[in-house]
Formats: sequence, structure tokens, C-alpha cells
Amino acid sequence: MGGKKRALLVVDDEPDFREILAFTFERNGYAVFQAGNAVEAIEVVKKTKIDIIISDIRMPGGDGTQLLEEVKKYNPHIPMVIFVTGFTDITLEEAYDIGVDAIFSKPFDTKVLLAAVEKMLRSQEDQWRTKRSPREPSLFQINLKYLNVDGAQKAHVLNIGRGGFFVGMTENFPKVDDLVSFRMVFDEGLVTIIEGDGKVKWVRREQDRDLPPGCGVEFVSLDEKTRVKIFELINFLKTQQYIPKG
Repeated sequence: MGGKKRALLVVDDEPDFREILAFTFERNGYAVFQAGNAVEAIEVVKKTKIDIIISDIRMPGGDGTQLLEEVKKYNPHIPMVIFVTGFTDITLEEAYDIGVDAIFSKPFDTKVLLAAVEKMLRSQEDQWRTKRSPREPSLFQINLKYLNVDGAQKAHVLNIGRGGFFVGMTENFPKVDDLVSFRMVFDEGLVTIIEGDGKVKWVRREQDRDLPPGCGVEFVSLDEKTRVKIFELINFLKTQQYIPKG
């Protein structure tokens, strides 16, 4: 990594775990800070410009969700937050809905985490310019038409976040980690078409209280016109949610 080092904050109440991650990222050119809980981490963030936070969820003295809530008050995009957890403290749909950019379950391969961090530090425009997948029959297809984005969101059939979208469906669900191609057309409004490829991060097959069945899809690649409109939409919505849960 050339130029100024990117700053990373590791938050965990287990010192050995923090040291392992700190060593890995320092060896790969990052400036690494450490904290034992959310309260300590917030103090670091107040004093230092942090690019990415890697945080446990369950910690005495202030947990990961408290930390996320505090740092996202100021900017929903920076720092980006990755949750690492050894417990089922939070579901994937809950995590992405409150603004987490990625979540890893312990134990995990540090090389995979390192690759995820490197990708996240690229601009979204650069990430979403990734070559689109060929339109193979095996690629799950999402083709939908709506009046406009606002109406679709109010009807709980579509909700767009800063990193992906929720889409309502009642049958023929994809599976988690499936690659999908999507084409959503709108008759009117700021956005008239959203087209690209994505990856399914979670699936809800049945109604859950006021949440309809559907799935959460992370943006992987977007065509040029869609990229421009999605950036406009995200800036307009000012949403903290990475992938809304409904």
C-alpha cells in the first residue's frame, strides 16, 4: 500500500485476539489502533481519523452495536464497520440494517478478512465497476417493475441502502451467497432503472411480524448509468443502512 497508511481500529475484549489482528494488518501496511470495548473505541475515533473498525459485538463496558450507533451519527459511510462474533448476537439482516458493512463469524481466515478490508477501502464507484457476470441460465434473475422508488419503499416491496437492497418476494427464493442479476424498472422519478449483479446476503422466507418475505442483496457490479443514479439516490436518502431488512 503506497502513500499514507490507512487507519484501522480493532475492538475486542480479548487482548490476544486484538494482537493477532493488529500484527496481521500492521504487516500489510496499515496503521492499527486497539480498544477493549466501545467506550475506549469511541475515544480513539474522536482523536484519530479511522478508515475501518473491526469490532466484536459482545464486550463488557460497551458492545459493538453501541459503538456502531455512535460512530454512524456523524457519517454513515466512514468509518466502515466490520463485526466479528463468536455468538449469534445478531442476525445478518439486523447487522446490515443497522449499518454494518460486513460480518464475520469466529473463527475465520485472517486472509479472507484482509481481502475484504482491502476491497472495502476501494471507492464504491471502483468496486461497482467490477466486470458484470455473464447472463447464464444458472444466475438467479430478479426482473421487476414499479411506479417509482418512493412508492416501492412505502409498499415494503423494495428498499435501497448504501450497499445493496431488500426486495420482497413470495416464492422461488434464491439461496444465501447466490449471485444474482437484477433489473428493476421504474415508470417515474429520480431513478428509472437499476441494473447489475449482486450477491444474496440473507433470505427471509416467511412474514416476520411487520417484515415481508424477501431477501437482501449486496451490490457487486452496476452498469454505468445505474452507478450514477444510485449515488444520487444514496446521497438523497442519507441512509445509514447497508442493506435494509425490509
